[in-house]
Parts: sequence; C-alpha cells; structure tokens
Amino acid sequence: MTIERLAGGIGAAITGVICVGFAFEVLRRCRLRLRGIRTTAELVRFRTETAEDGSPTYYPVVVFTLPDGTEMTAEAGDGVPYPPLGSKEGDRTEVIYDPAAPSSINLPSLLPGRLKTSEILGLGAGCVGLAFATWLILAETF
Repeated sequence: MTIERLAGGIGAAITGVICVGFAFEVLRRCRLRLRGIRTTAELVRFRTETAEDGSPTYYPVVVFTLPDGTEMTAEAGDGVPYPPLGSKEGDRTEVIYDPAAPSSINLPSLLPGRLKTSEILGLGAGCVGLAFATWLILAETF
C-alpha cells in the first residue's frame, strides 16, 4: 500500500465520520421538529465548560414533568458562549422533548433557531457535501 492510498483512506475515514455525525444531528433535529412535545420546564442552572483558550460555554439544565408524572432533568446539547440575557435559575421556559428519548431536548426561548428549517437544511447540505467529498477522496485514491 502506498502512502497516497493510506492518506486517502484516512482522509475518507475522517470525512465519513464527520458526515455520519452531521446525519445523526439532522435526524435528531428533524425528529424533535416533527414529533417533539412542548411543555414548560424550570431552568435549574447553567453547566459551564471552559475551552482550552479559557472561553466558557454554558449549557442550560432544566427540569420538566413527563405526562406519566416522571420528573426529567435534561441538559441542552448545544452550548452558548454566554447565558441568555435575563435568564436565571428558577425561570420557567418552554422545552421541546422527544417522547422516545426525553433527554433529547430543545429550548426555543433560551436557544432560538435550533429547529429552524434553514438550520436543519444547512446541516443536511453539509452532510451531503461531506459524503460527496468522501466519495471523491475514495475515487481518486483507489
């Protein structure tokens, strides 16, 4: 095996894995948009994570009640560089959750735009573009 084929195979594997990640995120957001149940949640806290460069990322953590009475604590998968203005612990906010996986949530009032058609289509286009790039790499390599 030549170094070119090895590098091409590694490049294809990397773009392929990223493409699969995009595809799963598109499916998760589509499922939330189509089947998601809206309810009211209480903002419990913001979990903070610090990046290598020292900049913080804030992840909202909420508590809400499922129709069967079970209390669910869930964290938004998307972080923001700063807490939304005016939001504090104890606030009531809207949450959209997947009934098949209640920990998969979206917080439209705190993290707007995560379920917009344009954002989902953009992620889908990125997935298709990466799939095409992977195909090109494999076609040129092998």
